[in-house]
Order: sequence, then C-alpha cells, then structure tokens
Amino acid sequence: MDLHEKDMLAFARTWQPYGGNDDQILPEFGISEPTFYQRVLALLARPRTVGLGDEERKALITFCMAKLREYGYPQRDRPGMTRQRAIRHS
Repeated sequence: MDLHEKDMLAFARTWQPYGGNDDQILPEFGISEPTFYQRVLALLARPRTVGLGDEERKALITFCMAKLREYGYPQRDRPGMTRQRAIRHS
C-alpha cells in the first residue's frame, strides 16, 4: 500500500464509528465520496491489508457498502470488485 492508500484507510477507520465524515473526503483526497468508498473497498479486497483484523475488515466493508448504497450504488457481490457486463455484438 502506498501512503495515499494508507491515508484513505486510516480516514475510513477513524470515521467509521461515527458514520463517516463525507464533507472532508473531497478536500482531503480530491475525489468524490462514492469514489472514495469504492477505493477503500478495493483496498479491503486485497489479501493483506496491513493492520486489520477480520472483524474490523468486515465492519469496514459493511460500512463502505452502506455508504455506497446511500449514494445510489447497488450492492456488489464482492467488495472492491466490479461486475463484468456482457457485451452484445449485433
């Protein structure tokens, strides 16, 4: 994980118990709130995200997915992964 990714994960870990601090995501990271939560989910999907136990990882995944639903994003099968869409050729 690079420093930016560690900062994103630390931010999510700090604010998760309080329901987030979405107003600070854009000024802090320069990305939208949904993009932030998608990226945190991608970090959590990595086999070894430093310093996280299974329970904390699961809580953060649940938190990020709930935040994405608040922003109108559908629930995904696997955190941090996008579904492949079938491409129709006519």
